[in-house]
Amino acid sequence: MAFSLKWLRMLLWLSATFISAVCFMNTYFIESPIFWLCILAFCLYNAYLEFLVSALFISPGAPKQSIQSDEWSSHHLQFDGKYTHIQVFKQNQTAPFIVFIHGWKGSSASVLDRAQWFIDKGWHAAIIELPGHGSSTPLVTWNAITASKHIQFHLQNFESILESHYVSDFFLYGHSMGGYISTRISKDPKNTPYDIPLTGVILESPLLLYSKILLEISQKLKIPHFIRPLHQKRVFREVISMHPEIKESMGLEQFDIPLWGIPTAPTLCLQATNDNRLGRSHYDAAVSEFSGTVPFTHHLLQSLTHSGAQRNEEREHYLLEWLKEFDSLLLK
Repeated sequence: MAFSLKWLRMLLWLSATFISAVCFMNTYFIESPIFWLCILAFCLYNAYLEFLVSALFISPGAPKQSIQSDEWSSHHLQFDGKYTHIQVFKQNQTAPFIVFIHGWKGSSASVLDRAQWFIDKGWHAAIIELPGHGSSTPLVTWNAITASKHIQFHLQNFESILESHYVSDFFLYGHSMGGYISTRISKDPKNTPYDIPLTGVILESPLLLYSKILLEISQKLKIPHFIRPLHQKRVFREVISMHPEIKESMGLEQFDIPLWGIPTAPTLCLQATNDNRLGRSHYDAAVSEFSGTVPFTHHLLQSLTHSGAQRNEEREHYLLEWLKEFDSLLLK
């Protein structure tokens, strides 16, 4: 079902191509091979364009396993006909609460070690699995805007899985794609739960310039440069059909910071010095756009890699130094 919906336009144009080819070979209806050859070329060109549009909205593929532990409670919350899997570790006292959003093709297990560091310090922790990841329902056409809306909705209703009287402070932690979504969500204080403001945002090797990802995919698909403007126009058609608030006239810049979002709370950015996935441009954009706008602390970490759930002493050192600035936190 998901395949047929995502690739429907391409399949329709391929069907038109087949019919045109039959008419060309047999000169049905109009006895002009040149006419049918033109129609055939037109249909084939559009089928190719629609293939490129559908291919751009890549899906995460086979999901990775979620955390398997009795210490974590599992919650499947519904929004817009889809279920989002959220796993929660709850302390037996009032404590700071940190919510993790993992990266592309990750799951709750991907950030378990990061969460455990906070748990060992007496914090509550939750991990939200992105649509199509872990045990969450897939999206027919995966895109960060829709994913952000799902997570935003569930954050606003977190009281159903952890009551407010257990929460003293509230933090967001986003890794890679999770950092991109965290930046979007944290720009509006209304997106966070409870009657307390967002205390802080932690971004680890975050994706912040989606236009670069689109360019990267275009290069992998080997889309000819002369086709790219029309391809982009059709991509916007798909995005606007899902999110009418998006304006084509604003171009790809609206999917990059600062237009995409700037956190309104103190923010820490920990960036892998040698990021073999995203490079340094996203971090450089954060330093340029966040500095002077929000209390912003940032570090390049030589020992940190882009992916992996292992513990990292350098990361934990800078986390602890930053968290000491918040006097109300419980830090064991």
